[in-house]
Amino acid sequence: MAKAQEGYLDAFETLSERHGPMVYRVALRMLGNHHDAQDLAQDTMLAAWRSLDRFRGDSLFSTWLYRIVTRQALNRLTRGRVHQSLDLLNEIPTSEVAGDPQLSAERQATVDAVGAAVSTLPLPQRVVVVLHHFEGLSYADVAEVTHSSVASVRSHLFRGRRTLGLLLAREALGTTEEEADT
Repeated sequence: MAKAQEGYLDAFETLSERHGPMVYRVALRMLGNHHDAQDLAQDTMLAAWRSLDRFRGDSLFSTWLYRIVTRQALNRLTRGRVHQSLDLLNEIPTSEVAGDPQLSAERQATVDAVGAAVSTLPLPQRVVVVLHHFEGLSYADVAEVTHSSVASVRSHLFRGRRTLGLLLAREALGTTEEEADT
């Protein structure tokens, strides 16, 4: 980090290689579109390079990057510059489903349903769900990234989980919101 702050591009390249996949994952889960996520990940790393002199070391470099990518994703979402897509998580199947096309298809359908449901969450809930459940950050780390309190993170997670549960239950039952309300 110190070498990167001194202007050594190869040191920043090492940091980018180490943290770039995390930046892309967050961008993809926030935006729901592969191409927008690639653009945002690139913009995030460029913003980090330009802002290295402002990194004081009060937090981990990864926490600082989470802040940048989250802020940029929220800015892009609120400006409406995101293409809607269900190209959310085309992950490589795990070894147990790799040989079974039916299990692989079921897993992909689940990933798609969860991705679609997450993309409908209100932004504060989406941010904490992505950072906590998909990225594995603790409540305290999510609070630090989002500049909020742990209580606020817990509240958004509770509401986000509840909403996701309802959406996924409706999806599994094949009901619409209107049908579920009656």
